[in-house]
Amino acid sequence: MGDFDEVGMAPWSSHEQRGNAEQLDRKMAIMCYLSVFGWLVAYRASRLERGPLATFHLRQMTLLLLLSLGILVAQIALLPFFGWSSLVVAGGGLALTLLMRMLGVMAALSGLQEPLPLVGRWAYRLLPGF
Repeated sequence: MGDFDEVGMAPWSSHEQRGNAEQLDRKMAIMCYLSVFGWLVAYRASRLERGPLATFHLRQMTLLLLLSLGILVAQIALLPFFGWSSLVVAGGGLALTLLMRMLGVMAALSGLQEPLPLVGRWAYRLLPGF
């Protein structure tokens, strides 16, 4: 099969395999943002299946999940002190994280590794071994 590979007539070619790997990488990057289940699938994928794009967006979404969890815990902790007005602040924070998720999906669809606004650069510092 070596001769067929050299002239590009093999039933599979390295270009097709590379294209399929890039598509899988992009799909995993998009799945990270769509649901917690999609995040789990991308997280549980081996590092060989997960390309640099998926790893980047997985790290970004992990930071957003931790930020959302922190907002919810802070809202519950502040509820007895500030009453229902803490819901407005928490709702604004969660709306901001939803907006960042949408920006992350758009970057993943484009195949770009752009950090999310406001918090994206923290992902490398807070989650270095991800």
